[in-house]
Amino acid sequence: MITPSIDASPQFEEVDLDDRELEVLKLLSSEQNAHFSFQGLRRRLGFHQETLTRTLKRLEDAQAIERSPDGYKLRNAGDSFSFTVPTSAPNSKPIVEAYLPTQVDVTILFQRLRGRWFGNFRWLGYSHDGNMLSMSWISEDGRMQLQARITGGRITIGADTYANYNETEQMAAAYQLFDHITKVAEEMVQTLNATPAAS
Repeated sequence: MITPSIDASPQFEEVDLDDRELEVLKLLSSEQNAHFSFQGLRRRLGFHQETLTRTLKRLEDAQAIERSPDGYKLRNAGDSFSFTVPTSAPNSKPIVEAYLPTQVDVTILFQRLRGRWFGNFRWLGYSHDGNMLSMSWISEDGRMQLQARITGGRITIGADTYANYNETEQMAAAYQLFDHITKVAEEMVQTLNATPAAS
C-alpha cells in the first residue's frame, strides 16, 4: 500500500474531505503522474456529472488537484500544507504481452492513441514515471478498465473489472485493445517505410 502526499492549501484540512473527494484523490494518486479525463473519471467513479464537477471544483479551489490539457491530475508537490490519502497500487490482471516493433516511436504512438475511443471503451487517462507509460480506457458502463503499459519495448495489456465480468470477457476486451494498438503501430511503420530516406 502506498501513501502519497497531496498538497493542499493551508485552509483545507484532511478532515474536511468528504467521501467523493477522497475517491477522486485515491484514483488520481493510484499511479505516478496520472492524468484522467473528466468523462473517464465520471465513468470510473459512477458520479453524476454535476456532482463530479462540484467535487473537482472544490479540490481545485483547495489546490489539491489541477486541470491540464490532458485532464485532471494531482498538483505538483510544494511547500504548502499536505495530507495523505492511502491507496492501493494498480493491480490489473495482465492478459496480453508482446514486443513493440523497434521502428515504433512510443511518443507518437501515445499521441495517436490519447483521447481515442475503440469499441465499447472510452479514454480514461494516462500516467508515466519516466520508465513506463500507462494508458487506460474504461467501458461505457464504467465496469471494466483496460490498461496498456509500455516499458522497455514491451507492451502489456491488463484488465480490471468492477462487476461480474468473467475471464473470457476480460480476455476478449484486452485482445480488442491489442488489435486496436497493433493497427495504429502498423500504420506508423507503413508510413515510416513509405517515407524516402534523406540523402
